[in-house]
Amino acid sequence: MSTEHIYRVTNAGWLHCHGYQIEDVPAWPRLTHTALVVLDLDDVFTDVWRFEGKADYASALVEKRVRTQGLVEGAAHIVVHRLVKMPGGFQVYFTAIPLELWQRCTQWAQEQADHCLVMTAPGLLCHGVSSGHARVMLSQRRLTCFAQTEEGMVFGSTQALGSGVSAIGSAAQVLTANQGTLLTRLGSEGVEWGTMWTTSTADIDTCEAAVRNVLGGAPSVMPTTELTMGGDRVHTVLPDLARDAAGRHALNPLVERVAWRAERWVAPITVVTALVGVVLVTLGVLVGQLADQQREDGQSQRSELAALQQRIQAVSTVEAPQKLLPVAEFSRTLDEGARHDPVAFLALLKSSAGKDIRIQRVRLETATGVNKGRAFRVDGVMAAGASASVTRWVSQMIAAGWTLKAVDPTYTGQGAFSYELVSSVAATGNVKP
Repeated sequence: MSTEHIYRVTNAGWLHCHGYQIEDVPAWPRLTHTALVVLDLDDVFTDVWRFEGKADYASALVEKRVRTQGLVEGAAHIVVHRLVKMPGGFQVYFTAIPLELWQRCTQWAQEQADHCLVMTAPGLLCHGVSSGHARVMLSQRRLTCFAQTEEGMVFGSTQALGSGVSAIGSAAQVLTANQGTLLTRLGSEGVEWGTMWTTSTADIDTCEAAVRNVLGGAPSVMPTTELTMGGDRVHTVLPDLARDAAGRHALNPLVERVAWRAERWVAPITVVTALVGVVLVTLGVLVGQLADQQREDGQSQRSELAALQQRIQAVSTVEAPQKLLPVAEFSRTLDEGARHDPVAFLALLKSSAGKDIRIQRVRLETATGVNKGRAFRVDGVMAAGASASVTRWVSQMIAAGWTLKAVDPTYTGQGAFSYELVSSVAATGNVKP
């Protein structure tokens, strides 16, 4: 149920709806709260007309025809509810309100202390009806229908002549007969039934049954609210429908409609803002706790690192016992010898030299250059014209993990060569101890 203050204005008087209560109020009351005022009058004229020409002049063209045909007593103000452009012209769904009543309504609304939006019942009838759909509504003893299809808009209205159920049934038969072809084509899925205002559930059942017979199925039904008016129960969609349609179908200037809508957004925005604030505060607390935990963990890690560095420093300052130095030197010598195994190295030389190369001498000596490690010096002689064999031998030794460096030959004969071979730990012929 809407919490809005809704005023329904009829030829019989003004009714104030708030909460679930309805009360009679004097006409043109002085309001102290925001309000939605719905004009549901008999002395207005509503229809759908088609015109040739530009849609910019819709109101003027409608007003001229209304005045010419005398459809409204005196001058009229035209309210355009919906306008559809068509080939060569346009269609307009409108309500013609007596100018004096229109001026009285607008002046009264402006004099109120708070927002007061004025609407018409025909405007609510078409609210939310899209192309390919229709809506049928009961308002006391009057049935109205609005539809929009690809061919254009359609409006129909009929008044029950009498107070019994049979009278409203006859009115429903007239309306469904006039609009039967359209309603049948749209089907039950495209037609919506609503009760604008009535105290008779029998009238609702009778009219809804007439619509259902035409459609061949039950139409979708707009949710209604039961309000209490004295000893009667009023069934109506007015409170919720007026609230939903106010921003679009209110006759007030745009600024007033925007202000009313903005006021409705204040409460939700306030709630959202409060929730966001709570979330941010909670997040801030969690982030602060996480930061404190990170600082504590960092301090603990720094303390552990400092202790580890102290232990490393203490170990590095301890000198090896003098009695272990000869043992260490002997171990180093053994490792050096194991890393340059002459037996394995000679086997590698023999397999890679070939018949064109004769190895004359192999010595283990200190390598030349920056690195003063151990290296094998190989002296050999190649056969005449066998330089390719030396190149192949060098490639095989490199592939076996040795680094070769040419040095001055020990022998001066033709084809003599000398190389210094420095090995890696994993080189072939370099067996680890």
